[in-house]
Amino acid sequence: MKKHLQIIFMLMVLLSGCKINQEAYNTAYQKLKDKEETVMNTKAKVAMDVPKDVMANDSTFDYVYESFNLILGKETDLSKFNIVARSFINRTNARGFYSQMQDKGYPAVLVQNEENMFRIIVGAASSKDDAVIELKKIKTAYPEAYILVKGTN
Repeated sequence: MKKHLQIIFMLMVLLSGCKINQEAYNTAYQKLKDKEETVMNTKAKVAMDVPKDVMANDSTFDYVYESFNLILGKETDLSKFNIVARSFINRTNARGFYSQMQDKGYPAVLVQNEENMFRIIVGAASSKDDAVIELKKIKTAYPEAYILVKGTN
């Protein structure tokens, strides 16, 4: 009988230790998940910093200057001034929109900037004036479109 009590006691200690480990794991997992969500929300906020109504009604807003790398499309469809139809955090969504733009006949190009944002470029121009004209055409279908200037300000 004494052995049975010792075995039961050891099982209780052992099982309570497992519960503590599970709780520690759950706590660590939740902290990591919260941190990842904070990072994604920060990236999403950066992508949404320029108000759409400002861009839709004013072609004189400051141009977005950034460096980027070609992911899909032709290098020849890029220029100093590029018209971005949409931006994405998720690569899969960006590729889907890129395919849609190609299907609609746009010379679509998918690029990625240094902050890992994906941009879908649907037009390009060699001068600011030509870029504004192109932007006005594209804004009829994509009001959130803007001019992306390759390089730094």
